[in-house]
Amino acid sequence: MEKEQFTVIPICCEQEFENTDADLILLQYETLVPGQCNIIHRIRQNKSTRNTPVIFIASANDSNIIGECLNFESTDFVTLPLREKELILRIRHQLSLIEAQRTIKQQNEQLQQTLQARDKLYSVIAHDLRSPIGTIKMINAAIETEKEKITNPSIRKKFEMINETTEEAYNLLENLLRWTRNRHGKTKVIPTLFDLSIATRQVLSLFTTIAKAKNIRLTNQLLHSLPVYADEDMIKTVLRNLISNAIKFTYPDGNIELYSTVEKDYVTIAIKDNGQGIKKEDQKYLLQENHSVSTYGTRNEKGSGLGLILSQEFIKLNNGKLYFTSAEGQGTTFYFALPKAKPQSPMTQ
Repeated sequence: MEKEQFTVIPICCEQEFENTDADLILLQYETLVPGQCNIIHRIRQNKSTRNTPVIFIASANDSNIIGECLNFESTDFVTLPLREKELILRIRHQLSLIEAQRTIKQQNEQLQQTLQARDKLYSVIAHDLRSPIGTIKMINAAIETEKEKITNPSIRKKFEMINETTEEAYNLLENLLRWTRNRHGKTKVIPTLFDLSIATRQVLSLFTTIAKAKNIRLTNQLLHSLPVYADEDMIKTVLRNLISNAIKFTYPDGNIELYSTVEKDYVTIAIKDNGQGIKKEDQKYLLQENHSVSTYGTRNEKGSGLGLILSQEFIKLNNGKLYFTSAEGQGTTFYFALPKAKPQSPMTQ
């Protein structure tokens, strides 16, 4: 209390609070009558006193009137005849709440500044690293076409590990960049009418080499057209993340299957694996915004959990839904549903 300077204004007339910048208002009446507490509505509607605590000083023949006044937030009541110590204690209590609110507000502002600085740092690092990692990825792709010339099995195995690690690093940087943009409100949804079946095949082709390195079979059962109206780039990011996770958590010689279902209003894509599954205690946190669950893959592949968080955000931005089923030791199926295409009444953002 000693560190803060407060202003307490005693008011006997209802018009006196209009332009005050007081920290606390004292309203004094000889006797309160029903409905008189409605002055709080006017105080709360006034910009300068919207959050200012109020203490009534008055007589009240009806105890219900006191209850009526105390129903308002940041409001207290002192009955006449006035007891000085009681009034001082109630004033100190209200002012201590103000001081606590100011401290919390200041700490929140500092926290927001720290988070913004952190997100900016993430963005700069991801942007600067994406170019060299992308170059390594291109070199790996060139070597991949000549891989059959590598006769030494040990060297070929090491190349496959480099290729897989590079792909994971590049995807992580892409996710980090998109996540920071989304947090700063820079992500714009640009919906178009496209075939989800074709988009899925395009994304799936990117993982052929990585899946082959673990001898995992990728089965695509999306054989017919699936028109949807959404941001194609965002949905491809979701597909990349979900397929990448499925490969990461599937054992060598395992299977990953993609299939679709069409309902009245939604098209649903499922990515099903027969891998290690998700621990039961982690499942309830997996899609929660303020929790990040990260576990190692079947070959100790590291993960950040960022891809799933980003996928959840992107599906929500496209008016869809993301969910999963999983059993530890048996595998996991992730589903994402998007509204069916309605060209006559396109999805609004």
